[in-house]
Amino acid sequence: MPEWPRLAGLLDQGVEQGVAPAMVFLAWRDSAPAFLHAAGAAQPDTWFDLASLTKPLATALLALDQACQGRLPWKAKLGDFLGRPVPVDKAAITIQQLLTHAAGFAPYQPFHQVLDSNPPAMRRGLLLAMLMNEPLAHPPGHQALYGDLGYMLLGLILERLAGAPLEALLGRIHAALGVDGPCYFPLAQEPPLSPARIAPCGPLPGRPLIHGQVEDENAYSLGGVAGHAGLFGGALEVARVMDALCRAAQGDGPWPAERVRRLFELDRSTPGSSRTPGFDTPSGAESQAGGNAPPGCVGHLGFTGVSLWWHPATNRGLVLLTNRVAYGRGNDQIKAFRRLVHREAWPLLGF
Repeated sequence: MPEWPRLAGLLDQGVEQGVAPAMVFLAWRDSAPAFLHAAGAAQPDTWFDLASLTKPLATALLALDQACQGRLPWKAKLGDFLGRPVPVDKAAITIQQLLTHAAGFAPYQPFHQVLDSNPPAMRRGLLLAMLMNEPLAHPPGHQALYGDLGYMLLGLILERLAGAPLEALLGRIHAALGVDGPCYFPLAQEPPLSPARIAPCGPLPGRPLIHGQVEDENAYSLGGVAGHAGLFGGALEVARVMDALCRAAQGDGPWPAERVRRLFELDRSTPGSSRTPGFDTPSGAESQAGGNAPPGCVGHLGFTGVSLWWHPATNRGLVLLTNRVAYGRGNDQIKAFRRLVHREAWPLLGF
């Protein structure tokens, strides 16, 4: 009998030690939960701000769908299709490079400081202009530098191309996959869940209560919906999307299997990259995926304290959701804690 109770004890202990006030951990096998545990101020169905899990679970899927429809080839260059003058330094950036963090953008800029002083209806156009004027940290394709800016741009491109907001486009993806997955919480709408079902974040300057609203300031300025952040969901919602993707990669899905498998394939065109189009891969003994993460594993972390690691070949994976930022952004106990939990969990899944 797998020793899941020991892992449950680790999660409970993490809450007691101040890693986060709320946690949900899910291990997935055979298209169903193998273990699901809620700790602290959480229930198994509590939803969390998924932060940068938005990148693989929303934006990368939308880019895959648009590519399969022939609208957005991943080899396409910004200068060829963006529909506006593109600076010389960015004209050759490809969609593939945006997806794999190889476009050359710096990791972060506080664009919200400018966006917040402009009417909401103007902010997306203004953000596009700022991204086009943003100096690159390095030439496209020279290295992978993880950050938000490339995915911000991808979100804007996808909305313009499809003529619909990201939240609507993602709903269509979930319908095609046949799952109830994570979703955006646009600020202009009431969250679809009661506050009791949502783990709080914050506070931040000027935002004393962050509960059911995206924590990331740039995504908040964009109305809660962006290519780099804004998604909310529970552990089961995250796992169902990953399960559907793995099945689609085997031919049981709405897209050609070989196209889906590209989401899990390492970017070998960028020197030293650990990235796939949407996901990261474990970084060795000190990886927060656990030093014993199986070969072929992909995943992602989120700033709010969430993480996802999956083995597509066997469709087994781990989802850890927390609201560690509820204790302040400086609370970094999650790093060692994630490493410990994942290290303990992989053998229980048979690796």
